[in-house]
Amino acid sequence: MTLLNAPLRVAETLVPTAPVWRPRSEPDLAAQQLRGMADFHAARRLRQQAASAAADSRELRMDAARSLEVLGRQHDALVARSHEQLRASGGLMRSTADRRVVLAHRNDWLVRKLTRALEDRGVHVVARTENGADAVGLIVAEQPDLVLVEDALAMLGGLEVVREVRQFSPDTVVTAQAAYGNRVGPLLDAGATSVFTRQLPPDDVARALLQLIGLP
Repeated sequence: MTLLNAPLRVAETLVPTAPVWRPRSEPDLAAQQLRGMADFHAARRLRQQAASAAADSRELRMDAARSLEVLGRQHDALVARSHEQLRASGGLMRSTADRRVVLAHRNDWLVRKLTRALEDRGVHVVARTENGADAVGLIVAEQPDLVLVEDALAMLGGLEVVREVRQFSPDTVVTAQAAYGNRVGPLLDAGATSVFTRQLPPDDVARALLQLIGLP
């Protein structure tokens, strides 16, 4: 099994509507972060209302409780990251923002390999997490250039994370790693630009990620 949608050219993708990476100014990035958080909070209020209404039904009570737990964890991750951003934003904004990546994956060895390869090329890995709910909150707050999402994450699966990223961080290039071939199609349908298999070596994954954000 090999890389699906090997990025021979940055603009090449299996999903016509998926975003292609473009450089941003730091003011543009800040505006995207504010817009993403506002959209997330509006949707969160509607989901909370729906989950609370469903809780009146005994059959749906467990699903409603889980939905509220996921929403709460997403919100906590978003708020915590927003506070970190405010503490770190004392300097003047530069005209061009650094390339920024979020890695949502349970394999610490792979994450460390990818982080080293990306940061060696000047790409900032702004967050790493094993939890899907945390991943959504972090991504909404950060509005990164690119994310790598494992298909099997704690609390919220990779498929749901991809859908949330497409909704609340629409300019982010989303890549995913699938354990089995039958998970590739749903991830692409959800909005992933590229899907990797677990058999692909980390160095090849890193090269593909770099190319997707304009670093051949």
